[in-house]
Amino acid sequence: MKRKAYIASAAHISAQKPFCGIEVFVPLAWEGALVPCQDPDFRPFIPPMAARRMSSILKRSIAVSKYALEKAGISCPEAIVGGTGLGCVTDTEAFLRKMLEDGEYMLNPSRFICSTPNTIGSQIAISLGCRGFNSTHVNDRFAFEGALMESLLLLGNGEAENVLLCAADQMPEVLHSLVDRQGLWKGRPASEAALSFVLSSARENAVCEVIDVVQTRSNPSQELSRLLSANSIDEIDICVTSDLPSGKTGNFSFIPQEKMTYKQYCGDFFTASAFGLFVCSELIRTGKAKKILLAEESRGTYSFTLIGGLCTN
Repeated sequence: MKRKAYIASAAHISAQKPFCGIEVFVPLAWEGALVPCQDPDFRPFIPPMAARRMSSILKRSIAVSKYALEKAGISCPEAIVGGTGLGCVTDTEAFLRKMLEDGEYMLNPSRFICSTPNTIGSQIAISLGCRGFNSTHVNDRFAFEGALMESLLLLGNGEAENVLLCAADQMPEVLHSLVDRQGLWKGRPASEAALSFVLSSARENAVCEVIDVVQTRSNPSQELSRLLSANSIDEIDICVTSDLPSGKTGNFSFIPQEKMTYKQYCGDFFTASAFGLFVCSELIRTGKAKKILLAEESRGTYSFTLIGGLCTN
């Protein structure tokens, strides 16, 4: 029998105050600009000498993971699964610049080694002393959804009792100029963030349940109907989407329920849907909803995630 998956804790480092709840979220005001991430004091999470050698994405990922694990009362997860759009872009940029400046001679390989996307999960594991399953999904559209689905499989098949699910992206100026030139996120500020969720097969002290998730490139309305029917859900309280703050529902017009957008709080980055899941967990934690649909669309690919409050089980 497939086991259920619960969110035991969730945490973020983003454009909002680090680790804060939805009660103090403030809409971002810099439309079309690059909004900086608000970093916490990393000293409680990472020794200063080690932090000096880490890029911002690594420091944020380790700090937010340790914070989420502490909230869940877990010292070391059984598995770590992460999602990232482009990985450690700052280290990649630094390595390439050095290659151009030095004509490919006398290159220090450290930047290249640290630029690989799975460096994030590896550094988290080293910091925690975790020797279990470790996987990284890299996709500029749905890396986090892939990581979430794999985490649900690990829990559902009994391969792990708890999973640390992570998402992280950084947005240096050079990358922001490229995505801005391509017009990927027009009308929204770009930003960066690191988020962590502790998923568990145990219901005790959990925040909410991740019921199911599906991705599709065609017939989103039909796939959504199948998803709701397969999980015996007749009605949802609210649909959380990544649409523009202006209230436009775009490709989600076939969903009749009340809608809420979240990117006005976090800006746009490749794994921003992780912030959407955080918002869903916060809506349930604060009693504002019991059944939520997280709906995402990016360049013709759709993702639907069902989240439920524990009182509805």
